[in-house]
Amino acid sequence: MTNEHADSESDEGIDLWTLIQSYCLGVDRELVARLVAWPPDFAQIHVHEVIGGMLARQATLTKDIAHAPSLWTGHSAPILLRAMADAYINISWLLLDPVERCSKFILFGLGQAKLELEHRRTQIGTREPTAPEAAILEAAEQWIDRQRINWLLDVDLGKWSSLTVRQMAEEAGCIDFYNYVYMPFSACAHSMWHHVARYDLVECNNPLHRHHRRPISEARAPDINYWTLAAKYWSKTLGTFDKAFMLNIAEPSSYESLVSAVTNSVDHDPY
Repeated sequence: MTNEHADSESDEGIDLWTLIQSYCLGVDRELVARLVAWPPDFAQIHVHEVIGGMLARQATLTKDIAHAPSLWTGHSAPILLRAMADAYINISWLLLDPVERCSKFILFGLGQAKLELEHRRTQIGTREPTAPEAAILEAAEQWIDRQRINWLLDVDLGKWSSLTVRQMAEEAGCIDFYNYVYMPFSACAHSMWHHVARYDLVECNNPLHRHHRRPISEARAPDINYWTLAAKYWSKTLGTFDKAFMLNIAEPSSYESLVSAVTNSVDHDPY
């Protein structure tokens, strides 16, 4: 599958740009269908904000991956797919006790925002902040205060859930997803040796050089399987959401439509 503009086509004759546009419209329809079927409970509005926001984030990530064929390589795609895996595990764990856990999620995030604000103030020190700096500080503080008074907010330097991601995945019943998706893609996201050695080094052919590995920055051809994985994780997120809220959505599946269009390119892994 080539990375061109609207008139680009794959070897199978699929109009890539049209396929991308169709998929993204399908994702938007699926998201809207869930929001219509799941109206806010204003007594627990924070649940709608957190779960709805996470659902919208997954939609955005899968569409961003779809729109960037140049990123469909082992160099970059796993970074975004790892973010989708992280969000999926978070959503799955949050949905086990949404009222309590969504509150914890918000408070931890606000604490991190407060910590960032204090870091900026420390950097400025005793000098008078510039106009742009003062505006940034004021906007950040107001954003926090609209949700919780700043000086009453604790800063937690641990994990927001008090659990490791693995423990969250175990509780949420998605440990296989953690093992086969989250962990492998973490190697790329964190630039770990078993990623760098495979993608950013090449073995020297000269035996006198002890077959050392040479650094290489080399472009790779886009692989549509990375896009279909993003579509799969979006579909998996929808399935978990629908099950938690007992929704029966008749909207056609964007993932199934994509699979039918590129059947010969789809990765048939179980996760």
